[in-house]
Amino acid sequence: MEKTINKWLEKGLIDKETALRLINEAKEEAEGLQKIHSLIALYVVGAVLLGLGVISFIAANDWILEFLKSSDFLKILLLSGTTIGSFYGGYKLAYENKNYPRLGRTLIFLSTILIGATYALVGQIYHLNANNSFLMFLWTASILPLAYIFKDKAINILSIILFIFGVIFYYMELSFDKGYTWTIFIPVILGTFLYSLGNIPSIQKNYNNFSLSYKLVGLAPIFTTLIILICSFKDSYELLSLNYILPIMFLFALNFAIVYLKEDKDLLFNLEEGFIFALLTLLVLILTLPVISIPLIMLTSHLLIIFVISTGFYFGYKFENVGLINSCTWFLIIYLTTTYCRFGWNFMDKTLFFILGGACLLGLGSFLERKKKETLKGSKWTWK
Repeated sequence: MEKTINKWLEKGLIDKETALRLINEAKEEAEGLQKIHSLIALYVVGAVLLGLGVISFIAANDWILEFLKSSDFLKILLLSGTTIGSFYGGYKLAYENKNYPRLGRTLIFLSTILIGATYALVGQIYHLNANNSFLMFLWTASILPLAYIFKDKAINILSIILFIFGVIFYYMELSFDKGYTWTIFIPVILGTFLYSLGNIPSIQKNYNNFSLSYKLVGLAPIFTTLIILICSFKDSYELLSLNYILPIMFLFALNFAIVYLKEDKDLLFNLEEGFIFALLTLLVLILTLPVISIPLIMLTSHLLIIFVISTGFYFGYKFENVGLINSCTWFLIIYLTTTYCRFGWNFMDKTLFFILGGACLLGLGSFLERKKKETLKGSKWTWK
């Protein structure tokens, strides 16, 4: 910011006194943001440590409660009371008194952690199978309403993480119980579901930060799986199962509903939904046609990756969105490096392989940097 103000001063757009005032205000604002970030980090780390301490205290130290004729029910009662107390105290500080809003939101976040600890303790005491997908899904369902009520991004991210672990545990249990194996379909289905949530009109309109979180987290397993598909693909999978077919059919129905409910369908929305339908169609073909050509699958994966990267760059430069451009740059680097290593290592002299690869990446970096300077007039660090 200081460099920009100095440029304004050199061009005569502002006088020296105004420039000094703007620079001082910019420094004060930057220092304030640094303090806020440090404070948030302290609160978050403190909340996590406090939660772990409360859990270990109540769950492990039977001798502390002996003088109260401790019982398992008392342990559950104490942990539940701590959870409710943390939530109530956080609500008072953040939304009623409003004197310590960040501390209050941190205490509410702590209560969402303690909710899961309470469920785990109940499962441990009554010998229930609490270390499974059911616990993750129950925990997610319990805290997700709080994320939307308070529009709390941290709680929403925690719910996404818990949901991901729930899906992973669910298919791991299937592999143990029924002999299923982990396949490419699981991360793609998971990622597509999360990305689809980000396109739900009501979430986009009222919870834009949540929409961004769903899309960023959902795109990661999709892109990773496509990278895997361009490198190798097994000839046969035992995949013709309702555990894979039903989620794909649900995703088709969900996205048809999203397209129907969306009123202002812009170009970006249409491209996103087109990509999702193409991806789901590819999954259906692989499931129902085991003899489908492997080169065709690899070619389709290449096209989908190129589509994602090129679309991201187009809208990144169009809306001068640095965050989106940087994300697509990383995707492009990963894609080019993977493709180059796959085809170049076996067919090129190793010296030429390294020299040519390094030179191409340096040239690409130079081109992207020049393009960014020519196109971007400002920096927008949010992906909308």
